[in-house]
Amino acid sequence: MKNILFLTCTFLTFQSFSQSAIDGFLKGKNTLDLALSGSYQTADNYFGNSGNLNFSRDFVIANLFGEYGITEKIDLIATIPNLSGKFQDGAVYGKYKFAELGIKNQKLSFLTAIGASAPLSKYETQALTAIGQRATQFHGHLVLQTTLPAGFYWQIQGAYHYALNPVPSSFTFSSKLMYTYKKLYLDFWYENQQGLGTNTYPSGVDFRTLTVDYQKIGGVIFYNLKNNWGTFVNASYIFKGLDTFNSKTISVGVTKKMVFKGKP
Repeated sequence: MKNILFLTCTFLTFQSFSQSAIDGFLKGKNTLDLALSGSYQTADNYFGNSGNLNFSRDFVIANLFGEYGITEKIDLIATIPNLSGKFQDGAVYGKYKFAELGIKNQKLSFLTAIGASAPLSKYETQALTAIGQRATQFHGHLVLQTTLPAGFYWQIQGAYHYALNPVPSSFTFSSKLMYTYKKLYLDFWYENQQGLGTNTYPSGVDFRTLTVDYQKIGGVIFYNLKNNWGTFVNASYIFKGLDTFNSKTISVGVTKKMVFKGKP
């Protein structure tokens, strides 16, 4: 079971495109999970303040994700995304499980995470092909996750993303249902972001000042292979929003678990 609790969001780390890099699982002391993924994203509409605009774009995306267990209750997380040859916003987080309760043979875990993200290159922000807002942000997450009967888990998560000017800050909320069976892991999730800015397209001149709202769904299928390798397929879709595209993303990738210092 522990071998397939790998990383439930290894694909895209940029805001409004991906699921949160924070989940309710911990790797265990001296254990490192790495994931390398490739993705294709397409969109044919932009959600503007006066309705949908017929703009289309496509991206090829690579992402490297790592999560290391410093102790049994503390993990360190890092992500490095590359979109069509340009590095986007890298991120580093610390995650801590501060409480766990037993309720009728099930476990309810409480975790928090803090982190920061910043652009890794001076990428374009003022065109419809922009890959982000070149934002420097500080993130705070609160995660509640519970075990359910028959191999199911359920998680809810809230986060505040404080962005340095001129990029607006935002809140996100997500809910995720997970299932594990032997070497198989499945999940389905919903995420909602509410931006705290006032500028919207086309009235906003500087794309970096635009507020970004979205509602997004997605899921992943993961299968654990031999020798601590794994493989996954992920998909997500932004079906409603403001100042974002109706992006559809499909990702495939591989994972590798490494255990150090003789941990069994």
